[in-house]
Amino acid sequence: MAHLRFCRRIIPALAALTLALASSTQAAGNRKNGVLPGATARDPLTIDSGTLDFFDREQKLIYSDHVLVINGPSTLKASRLIIFLEDKKKAAASNNDRVKHIDAEGPVTLTSKDQISTGDRGGFDKAQNKVYLNGNVTITQGDSVVQGDSAAYDVTTGAASVEANVAKGGRVRTTFTSKKPQKN
Repeated sequence: MAHLRFCRRIIPALAALTLALASSTQAAGNRKNGVLPGATARDPLTIDSGTLDFFDREQKLIYSDHVLVINGPSTLKASRLIIFLEDKKKAAASNNDRVKHIDAEGPVTLTSKDQISTGDRGGFDKAQNKVYLNGNVTITQGDSVVQGDSAAYDVTTGAASVEANVAKGGRVRTTFTSKKPQKN
């Protein structure tokens, strides 16, 4: 009997989860960018993890245990990924996907076409259309490396900033490496 009660609770939750993910995919045409930087709305989105928990009341998905997100040319690796969804009625009224905020707990590695970014935590705020990395941030592009305590990337404008915790004596460090061969 306990198994039957469990099934009665889990089946509606899984149905709601399926609808939430389907609405994100169907609404992809309404947004220009994919979920990860460098991806487009037409790029497929795959999330692979050891576990997935869905909380209907909170409209929250929690992926745990070696999370891998692939969206077009970009990948995100994290220990845990938390996706906060818009209310069903609000999302339906705006004809948009339901994702409103994503948090990634680390270590976090975000890889795009020519860049690798790492940090202790990461996030995407849809309302601001910004991607954040916090704690031990390293951004590598080719042979150039930028290190700091936090980074923010505005997906709309393409502007990025890296900051250090000045109160703790931190500094932003950038190393540029020339591609030109040295003359002998």
